[in-house]
Amino acid sequence: MLSHHISRLSKSLDQLVHSYGHWIPGSVGSGADGSICSYTGKETLALAVWLTSWLVFHLLWRHRELSVKTWIPYYLGGFLLLALGFFHPLIDPVILFIAESLKLINHK
Repeated sequence: MLSHHISRLSKSLDQLVHSYGHWIPGSVGSGADGSICSYTGKETLALAVWLTSWLVFHLLWRHRELSVKTWIPYYLGGFLLLALGFFHPLIDPVILFIAESLKLINHK
């Protein structure tokens, strides 16, 4: 979701996100099949984040017994934040603020 919001900010950031998935067939092209553009980069970044987080959590928690009761509030809180990210009127100002703070875009 984050890569989608970043790619919407500017054409240059969209091209940056697309560059991560440029190797996937169909990411560029024209004709009857067209091009799926930055979608390939978004999916490649999502896969990289998932694999990295899986490895980190596996290494941190492989010898621990985790209580489900303890982690349910964290899970529900994260799920709520993720759900709020789907509503562009709520998340767009936050994404724009962060992008401007990091000098990724010049928004006027």
